[in-house]
Amino acid sequence: MTSTPFPVEIALGSGVVLRGLEYAQDGPPVVLVHDVGDDADSWGRVPAELAAKGFRAVSIELRGHGLSDGEVDLDKTLPDLEEALGIIEKSFGPVGLVAYGSVATVCLGLGPDHVAPVQVLVSPLAPASSGLPAPVPAMRAIFAATGDHEADTFVRSSYQRLPGQNMWFSTGGAERGVDLLTSGPHMVEQLTMFLRRYLIGHHLAWIGKQDPAGEVVEDERTEEQQRTAGK
Repeated sequence: MTSTPFPVEIALGSGVVLRGLEYAQDGPPVVLVHDVGDDADSWGRVPAELAAKGFRAVSIELRGHGLSDGEVDLDKTLPDLEEALGIIEKSFGPVGLVAYGSVATVCLGLGPDHVAPVQVLVSPLAPASSGLPAPVPAMRAIFAATGDHEADTFVRSSYQRLPGQNMWFSTGGAERGVDLLTSGPHMVEQLTMFLRRYLIGHHLAWIGKQDPAGEVVEDERTEEQQRTAGK
């Protein structure tokens, strides 16, 4: 049974507070980030469905959007998300990141070093400025509808240049973003299967490094000792 979401606040070092909603579950955290001009409500039933599958679903509102502080500033999106994900990771472990639209493209600049090793990018759109943001390696699933010509064209032109492990889910229709995810029950199921397959391993490894007090236990052995122990 899915719990009722409760409001969350993430205080950044700049003094800006990002707000959103969280479905508290014991599973891996999945952070959902809306596109420019939208807010947490735009996700509809998607967070609740992820929570029902056992994920801790957290929908964040970008600065200047919804109830979050500050003015809209797209140049701050990447550093804001990097800091917010780090805060979430400290409490709940490595993050599965789900985003759509132009913000999904911005998220190409995030990866394992930003505690977002697994990502789902829905209907990513070409950036307003020229050039693709410098992408970093990650395990990504990209969803785009063939009838959404803007997103489909962007994915086709950029997919081969993305570093890391990437999977491309192309489906018929012209839906975009959340509408694409909710266009059929199989879409959220594919999203869930991808997160289960690739995120849960990171989560279990993180749990294994915690002591009973919930603190991370650093492995002080040398790399050679760790390799020998793993044989």
